[in-house]
Amino acid sequence: MSAWAAAVCASATTVNGLPVTVPLQHIRDELRTRPGLISAGVGRTRAGPAGAVLSTLRKALGVTDGVEELSVAYGESWLGIPVRFRSGEPVPSLPGLDADEQRQLTATALRLRDAYAALPPSTPPSRDPLDSGPIR
Repeated sequence: MSAWAAAVCASATTVNGLPVTVPLQHIRDELRTRPGLISAGVGRTRAGPAGAVLSTLRKALGVTDGVEELSVAYGESWLGIPVRFRSGEPVPSLPGLDADEQRQLTATALRLRDAYAALPPSTPPSRDPLDSGPIR
């Protein structure tokens, strides 16, 4: 596995309930080019980050049901996994993984955990920077 941190979990992929062959190498190649495309102005969603927030908010409030890819606690780190919303109730829905996918996911989670552990701890500001003191 290369240095990029993605685990393609496709062994449980089905269409109309039937298993399908997923072109893993093609997906991995696309994942390698995605950061450059995003940097060049191609958004992750049709409506950008605001659209993703609104889509998730509609599901979280129970307006619509569906699945969103969100960062959720998984073991010792946070990973982007599908979260299914039904009547506003979120349920992380990690698909079934084969042994190779589980190994990749574990390796990715460890790299992510190690990257966060290497960051210096943040220090909260001593006071709200927008608070200029008592109103006179």
